[in-house]
Amino acid sequence: MTLESLRLQNFKRYAEYEITFESGLCGILGRNGRGKSTIFDGVFFALYGEYKGSKELIPTAGSTGGVKVELNFEIEGKSYTAIREFRGKALTAYATLKEADVSIITGAREVSTAVTKLLGMGKEAFLHTVFASQKELTALSSMKNDERKAMMRRLLGLEKIDKIEEMIREELRELNRELKSASGFLLGDDVLKAHREDHKSKTETALTLETRIKQLNEEAATLKSAYEAAKVLVETHQRAKEERQKKLDSLDKLQQALALEQKQLTALDEELKTLQAQQSRYTSQLPQKARFDALEKSLSEQESLKAAFLKKEGLEKEQEELRKSYTARKEEVAQLIKETAPLETLKTQLIQEQTQFKALKSAFDTLTEQITRTTAEIASNRTNIAGVQEKVSRITELGAESACPVCTRPLLENYDAVLSSLHREIIDVYQRQIDEAQIRLNTLNEQKTQQQKALTEAETRQSTTDKQIALLLSKTHDLAKAQEKFREIETRGLANKTALAQLVNINYDEKVHIALRGERDTLKPQVDALLSLEALIATIPAKTEAAQKLGAQIQTDTQSIAAQQKLISEDTYSEKAHADAAVHVKTAESAKDAKAVEHNAALLEQTNLRRDIEAIDKEIKRDETNRASLKSRENDRDDYEKLKAVMAEFKTHINARVAPHIGEVASEMYSRITRGRYQHIEVSPEFDFYIYDNGERYPIERFSGGEIDLANLVLRIAISKTLGELSGGDNIGFLAFDEVFGSQDEERRIQIMEAFHTISESYRQIFLISHETEIKEMFEKVVEL
Repeated sequence: MTLESLRLQNFKRYAEYEITFESGLCGILGRNGRGKSTIFDGVFFALYGEYKGSKELIPTAGSTGGVKVELNFEIEGKSYTAIREFRGKALTAYATLKEADVSIITGAREVSTAVTKLLGMGKEAFLHTVFASQKELTALSSMKNDERKAMMRRLLGLEKIDKIEEMIREELRELNRELKSASGFLLGDDVLKAHREDHKSKTETALTLETRIKQLNEEAATLKSAYEAAKVLVETHQRAKEERQKKLDSLDKLQQALALEQKQLTALDEELKTLQAQQSRYTSQLPQKARFDALEKSLSEQESLKAAFLKKEGLEKEQEELRKSYTARKEEVAQLIKETAPLETLKTQLIQEQTQFKALKSAFDTLTEQITRTTAEIASNRTNIAGVQEKVSRITELGAESACPVCTRPLLENYDAVLSSLHREIIDVYQRQIDEAQIRLNTLNEQKTQQQKALTEAETRQSTTDKQIALLLSKTHDLAKAQEKFREIETRGLANKTALAQLVNINYDEKVHIALRGERDTLKPQVDALLSLEALIATIPAKTEAAQKLGAQIQTDTQSIAAQQKLISEDTYSEKAHADAAVHVKTAESAKDAKAVEHNAALLEQTNLRRDIEAIDKEIKRDETNRASLKSRENDRDDYEKLKAVMAEFKTHINARVAPHIGEVASEMYSRITRGRYQHIEVSPEFDFYIYDNGERYPIERFSGGEIDLANLVLRIAISKTLGELSGGDNIGFLAFDEVFGSQDEERRIQIMEAFHTISESYRQIFLISHETEIKEMFEKVVEL
């Protein structure tokens, strides 16, 4: 199986996406969250109706319509299309499987079943064989022993053995119930004795009857042999009669053929005489054919001259128009060059005006900030005055007993001094600062008004210059177009001039052309008749040869007729002997049939006896069967008990069988990736991993992170190949790995890519998903997301 294309609609993050899969080593690259892994979620979903991951399948946010995934793939030269959809608000599942463009299966479950049959593996085997992620690779070496065993058993499908063991336990419970129930269906001893006595009596009668039937068989055989012999004699006479008739028929056919051949020969002789007479007339008219051929050649030359002459006239007219256009375009270009001359000066002027505007704008912004600060200063001083005035109001209201605003003791004799101090603070400090700030604010506002006017004038000048430049730029484009048109006209004019130079000597006379055509048309009927006569004359040699062959065939057929007549005269068939043999066979058949009736009556009696004996046998055998079944169930129960114990041993056995194969495949790749630095990877029956370094075996945990990542990669590839072989999925032609580069440096990445190139002999397509876009040069093909 290889992938051809995938189309996603409202699937996870993709509102609409389509990808074509090519052969070879392909990198699917992009930053995290760009939907790289979603592509293969879509492949798995199209095939089996599920996808990797635990989140629910939700249509893309903000999208309309249902979910649709369409996968095109090829198996053994045949193209298939798997389509999965979720339609409507309830997201009802629909599925279709097509071969070429013809739908062969519909229904979600039915398509999954058909895909499983096509690929030779179910969804879990497919998932574990084809896909691998960085998380899954790391888990191989980082898991504890029991966890690793569980993961390997899951990958290998050995968890199914657990289900088998549960089935065994359930079967044992059912067998025990059946054993208890079956004991009540056995026959008693008295019934068995009566059945056996009746069986003995009827068996003796049947033996006597069998002797009689044997005698009847012998008599019937004798009569049948006599009948068969008589029948053979009749058939011999019949064959002799048929042979004689064949000879007569053959003679008749030969005589008819001879008469036809003689008639054909006469007709051919007459036809040849007529053709030979016409041949002399054909020879006398050959000069007319030669003149017609010469006229045809001359007319062809005239047609060529006419075409060249018409082309010359057309070029001369076009050249005149081009001269006019040349002059007009030349003047237009000159005028536009003159009009666009000030452009560079205006661009320089615009830069100066923009610089002046920025300076004015900066000064204006500075003034605005100063005005804002001054206004804030005035407001702050007014707030301070209000605070002092509030203190004065409180002191005045309470009189000399009021508390000092500083030390909180009663003012008493300091009452007037404090009030005077507070009034001076308002007038000499805050009001003075407000007046000074107001003067500055008035000055700043006047400056801002002047600056605003200057800024507006600068902006107007800049806008005017900008418009002039835009107008000149537009004319620059017009100039380029005019120059291009001018060059085109100039090029066409030169080409026409060259073509006219080649046609300068062309002379065409229409009257000569018409005269030649008239002469040709006059001769044509005569030449056509001559050509028809030529075709007839050409048949003379063939007809002469046919006449000779007919003469020889007539001689052969005459000899064959004489020979056939001699064979008929020598024939020994006798009509009377044939009739006598037919009478004898009927007499023998009647005797045979009478004996068969007597024999059949004896057989009927024997059949009835056997039916009775068989009925007794069935009762006895049913009881024996019930007893044997009871014993068989007891044996089954013992076997299931043994099988229960064997299943545990089978788990260990299958692990020991698969592990070495995984190790062999992984070792070959690991040695190549590390360029012989490490010779061997060992996978124990308990799925512990070891690496051989200089002939010494070490646990995988001993090595660095990069080396472990490499080991995990080759182990996962080896597991994929092994699982593919075990699951029967030999027709799977692609692999997909998600983020396999891990912590590898550039050299190891190159080695990993070499490893994938190595296994590309076994897989037509290998897809590597990575967020590291700088490695894209390492791939044969790249899809960037």
